Amino acid sequence: MKKALILLALLAAAFLAAAPLCMAETQYGEWELVMDKNGIKAYSRKVEGSGIFEFRAVAVVDAPIEVVGETLRDVPACADWLPYCQEARLLEMTDRNHFSTYNMFNLPWPLKDRDLALGTDTEYDLVHGRAVSNFRNIVTPACPESDDYIRMPSLKGQYVFEFITRERTGIIQTYRADLAGAIPDWMANIATKYMMYDTFMNLKALFKKEKYIEAAKQSPDREVCLNILENKKRVKEILVARLREFIQDQDFIEMILADRDIDGVLLSDNGRTSETILYGWGSDESKKTAVQGILRAYLTAQGQCEETIEAAVKDDLLVETILHGPDQAGQTSPKIIETYLKRNSVVASN
Repeated sequence: MKKALILLALLAAAFLAAAPLCMAETQYGEWELVMDKNGIKAYSRKVEGSGIFEFRAVAVVDAPIEVVGETLRDVPACADWLPYCQEARLLEMTDRNHFSTYNMFNLPWPLKDRDLALGTDTEYDLVHGRAVSNFRNIVTPACPESDDYIRMPSLKGQYVFEFITRERTGIIQTYRADLAGAIPDWMANIATKYMMYDTFMNLKALFKKEKYIEAAKQSPDREVCLNILENKKRVKEILVARLREFIQDQDFIEMILADRDIDGVLLSDNGRTSETILYGWGSDESKKTAVQGILRAYLTAQGQCEETIEAAVKDDLLVETILHGPDQAGQTSPKIIETYLKRNSVVASN
């Protein structure tokens, strides 16, 4: 059934008029969750003036970040994990983090196969403890067009890799592709959510392969990761930097930092805080869930009772204030939290 739905969406792409893709001049809608399965959350969002959606998948995998990196640098193996990819080969390489590849996609009959050349550039963001790989279609003499395939007019995306723990890595994949045909919204959602899910499930299996585990032992990324993860102060700084990316109420972050048990909140529980922050990369609802998780961890570390914690994390005003900052009245989240703490103190004294 799943393959039939994907095929239906791809067939629609073949017979509908082409839609222009202009990444720099588009406006995007809100992310909508289209799949939540086996720890993989897939999202889509509309792009103004186009039938081509942008897609995002967020997942945590049981593999060190350097193993993930070595797996994805194995260009020919792309055909093993990327749905419909029949061939992948290296075209040019400046260094291990900057290279171009050729990819050919064998689409179901009666669709004509597609191909393209991709340029990939990976940079390290040590402030946030992540690696970022940006990829986009390129024009290069090393990959002339062929009458046998339809050259995909545009593909642009990004992988973000974040450490969760020494043995677990968070991955955020975002992309938008033009197959030279516009897909109806409902078909695009159905097809893509399964393709994204299959991609991540395939990758999870590859990360366990011995050749990538062994290659990672020689990777220069390994030493970088070890130097960071063995330094609790450095890890704390990274997690706080990640919090500041989507939490606007700086008073909330300062309140957490002022707590003497901060290390217990941020660094314990097998990377739970890091994982909570990672999944905030999805929809607005996912950001609220992330804030609720962080708030719960903080109040638990404060020794608050479950009733107080539940009331606080379900307080929409508090969660919105943490996310977007004080309202016009200037009420900060620490002030709202203080109300809950005083209430709990009164209950306890009685």
